[in-house]
Amino acid sequence: MSTHGVRMSWFPIALIIVGLALLAQRFHAFWAPWPAVFWLLVAVWGGIKLYNGIVWRSRGRIVWGTIWLVAGCLFLLHAEEAVFLSPGIVVGGLFIACGAGLLAAFARSLHDWYLVVPALCCLLLGGGILATETGWLPEQAVVPVVNTWWPAGLILFGAALLLHAAVGSGGGVSAPPASSSPSPHPR
Repeated sequence: MSTHGVRMSWFPIALIIVGLALLAQRFHAFWAPWPAVFWLLVAVWGGIKLYNGIVWRSRGRIVWGTIWLVAGCLFLLHAEEAVFLSPGIVVGGLFIACGAGLLAAFARSLHDWYLVVPALCCLLLGGGILATETGWLPEQAVVPVVNTWWPAGLILFGAALLLHAAVGSGGGVSAPPASSSPSPHPR
């Protein structure tokens, strides 16, 4: 007989809460600006994931938490009409969020130095997209550079992963396995 505890998922609870809130709004119990509330909740959830990733030292939670936090904040500002988000700004912002998340994961553990390569690639690409979208750089100057040189990012990341594997494993030399027999206790 298994004595494992029941793990509750947040998604069904979120569906119930959102459904109750929407029904309450339909019956005029209260009014809420739903797009803004939704994106605020996404940003808060991303912030919680980011915090948990830092505390639990989880690279995945840090990266995804940063992405959700930035995306939630961007779309919250758009829902509140504080900024106008064109598709180019959204794509550029998400690339920058990915780069920031990867840099945050690197900052959590300097052992993960290889994450700097995709982080810089994402930041440069997102910055280039935002620069063309906002008119700081002409599209004719950015697009050919990205179209020509994006495979270099793949090469650099692959090389960084190979170097990390070689350095991380001690250059192919592994430590002897630990003994599985218990050590005698002194009496």
